[in-house]
Amino acid sequence: MKILLCDKEPILLKLLSKELGKNGFDIITAEDGYIGMEMVRKHQPEIVITDLLLPLVNGLEYISLIMSENPKASVLVYSDISAENMMEQAYHLGAKDFISKPFDPERLLLRIKRLDVYSN
Repeated sequence: MKILLCDKEPILLKLLSKELGKNGFDIITAEDGYIGMEMVRKHQPEIVITDLLLPLVNGLEYISLIMSENPKASVLVYSDISAENMMEQAYHLGAKDFISKPFDPERLLLRIKRLDVYSN
């Protein structure tokens, strides 16, 4: 299963890529929403895990673009933003789940396994 990770923090991308890769996932990364959209178009990932605070394209715009390009993708948002209206907007745009930063990679893995696409 392909998972696209999008975050402005290269260290976090590396850590999560390593951890999720150990669990058999094919990991693709992007450091901003613009590169993230290129990766969505090129790789058609089943899951996109993204922060809301991204350079070039904000997280809400990015979720909207993901859903227009790949409506079957499951989007999992992680962020240190706890603004309720942002989370509501993310869900309204098609996000399936939200996890607050900081988080344990094992907790993220459990959230991935709960997504609908994992059981398909």
